[in-house]
Amino acid sequence: MLKEVLEHLAPEPGKRYIDATLGAAGHTLAILETGATVLGIDRDQEIIEIATDKIKEAGLSTNFTTLRGSFADLLQPSRSDLVGSDYDGILFDLGVSSYQLDTPERGFSFRFDAPLDMRMDPENQAVTAADLINGLGRNELVKLFKELSEERYAALLADVICDARKQNPITTTLELAELIESRVKRTGRLHPATRIFQSLRMAVNTERDELKAVLPSALSNLKPGGVIIVISFHSGEDSIVKAQIADWLKEGLIEAGSNLLLTTSSEEALTNPRSRSAKLRVIRKKVS
Repeated sequence: MLKEVLEHLAPEPGKRYIDATLGAAGHTLAILETGATVLGIDRDQEIIEIATDKIKEAGLSTNFTTLRGSFADLLQPSRSDLVGSDYDGILFDLGVSSYQLDTPERGFSFRFDAPLDMRMDPENQAVTAADLINGLGRNELVKLFKELSEERYAALLADVICDARKQNPITTTLELAELIESRVKRTGRLHPATRIFQSLRMAVNTERDELKAVLPSALSNLKPGGVIIVISFHSGEDSIVKAQIADWLKEGLIEAGSNLLLTTSSEEALTNPRSRSAKLRVIRKKVS
């Protein structure tokens, strides 16, 4: 949804933006090409290095800086890095990056046999997906699967996992995926393990809590008329954004026309299947 992001951020020389989910720098590169300045934030040091190298190769590093860490922490108004820094726009492209999905040893995808990890910041996060699968009680697993991925077979799969781990710990991506598929058969394009992997990733990285914490502070980092864009891929994430928008509207902090919702075009979904569930919301801070 790059076209829509650029249209609503409207970057140009002299404007300043935060890409709070830097990833492989696709959005940031496009913003930098307009002459605007970008602060890129990511928890993953590997991704920051990849993005920085891409930006250097493009000759656009002059207007680019990075901060490593949780966006919920780094965008707090009290952060000395950002004090007095009023930005024209902040972008949140939520979820896991293509690089993380495509790097087997990171353990995000069951397309590869790898340790069941899923940490976005392995250096500073202790709990892995394997820790949750093997350590949570049956009812805790059911709650996790229902709340974070709306898994219809949450109770059944929690029972399957608890029975299996009595014999041996579940430690790899394929081991978990094959265990799930042995009890819930594939229907259509979606592998039956998809939602379970999603819920584990969101839990390991406390993604919903991070999103709830960052939105109020994000608005405070914007200048009047500045824009927040949130791209989400899950109804739970979108619900958090909608609830925050409703609060802001009641408080008169954002423009009445805020909460523009855009979805992926059929053409983009064909070329990029991962984008097919994306929802983009545009929020504009009140000018006065």
